[in-house]
Amino acid sequence: MTRTITLIAFALQLPLGASAQERLYFESGVGALLTPRITVRGTDNDWSTRCDLLINPNGVETATECDLTPPPTEWTNTSGRATGLTAGFAVGYRMGWVSTELEYGYRTAAHHDYTPTVIGDEITLDKADQELERAIGGVGDVSAHSLTANVVARFGNRHVTPYLGVGAGVSRVTVDYFSLWKRNDDPARIRTFADPVLRAKLAGTTTLGSGVLVDYLPGLQVLAGAEFRVAERVSLGVKLRRTHYGEFRSDPREWDQLRSHESTVGRGDRILYQVRTADTGAWTITVGLRYGG
Repeated sequence: MTRTITLIAFALQLPLGASAQERLYFESGVGALLTPRITVRGTDNDWSTRCDLLINPNGVETATECDLTPPPTEWTNTSGRATGLTAGFAVGYRMGWVSTELEYGYRTAAHHDYTPTVIGDEITLDKADQELERAIGGVGDVSAHSLTANVVARFGNRHVTPYLGVGAGVSRVTVDYFSLWKRNDDPARIRTFADPVLRAKLAGTTTLGSGVLVDYLPGLQVLAGAEFRVAERVSLGVKLRRTHYGEFRSDPREWDQLRSHESTVGRGDRILYQVRTADTGAWTITVGLRYGG
């Protein structure tokens, strides 16, 4: 009895399996990408230099400015456009002229464009023309691993098939970030302190933040392309896409060094910075192979 049921089930599955196999397809591709200018906005909870107890342990030349927690310091850096590489694969299922697919993609672009820092708060602006000798920052590599669900509409004939599509998913985006704040080597040029001993102690110190920052972002994409049949169930394709992600926001992170000491001002809390940007989308063009469906 069990053997009979098994044989009947196998017989019923044969046409279904063949039909499903005809509709199922696999796709892979590689290509190039272009990213827009990327503006990163940084903030931290640093205190003014005079309130740094590791630089000024006796609170010399401070009035009431160190009595209350200050507002966040703010800055921006803008890196130029960049090119890079992209690759991915997808598995899909065709239902007439509409297909649904699940796609994995990877892309990376190298900006490495470190530009002058634009200061956005009054506390830091006050020392920009005397204490700070140099302030630069920006991004190096920006990469993303993406998992996207697409809906694709295909037109044309069996030899040439243009298509349009949209997709939504999630991406693990990494941003290689760098920020450097260098103070004057000449104590005489520093007006933050009148005390020559404190001026000399501050001169030449640096604040440095660097590292790979990570965030998981929702994303949307639009697709357009064409496929050219080169063999039975095999097509060569060209695909253009535009991806757009939500705002990148890194986790708070300690400075590698703050005024050449650890990331604290001796007031209990650690000094943490955070980076945000909305400019992590890209244009990509790929060539690829499609098998099946």
